[in-house]
Amino acid sequence: MSHELCHTDFAGCLNDRFQVVGEHAAPFDLELIQVSEEKVAQKQRIFSVMFRGPTDKFMPQRTYQLKHHRLGVREIFLVPVGQDEQGFQYQAVFNHLIQSA
Repeated sequence: MSHELCHTDFAGCLNDRFQVVGEHAAPFDLELIQVSEEKVAQKQRIFSVMFRGPTDKFMPQRTYQLKHHRLGVREIFLVPVGQDEQGFQYQAVFNHLIQSA
């Protein structure tokens, strides 16, 4: 799949598991726990997604390879934004330019 990930791609995967791959350690899962509403501005579409990871694996801000059974392997820039008793939360923000007709 070569298209850019869009809001509907993630909305259809809410509560799914995404595997973090390409690391030196064994792969582990993140759960997609939130997909924001898409905001359409004059020349862009903006939305964000939130993942929850395990309590014992902190991931610093950077690009990770995430594998999903339907979306394939994708590189996604994740930012840690919180932690609770269920694990660490990570956010990815997408800002797609709207092509002029």
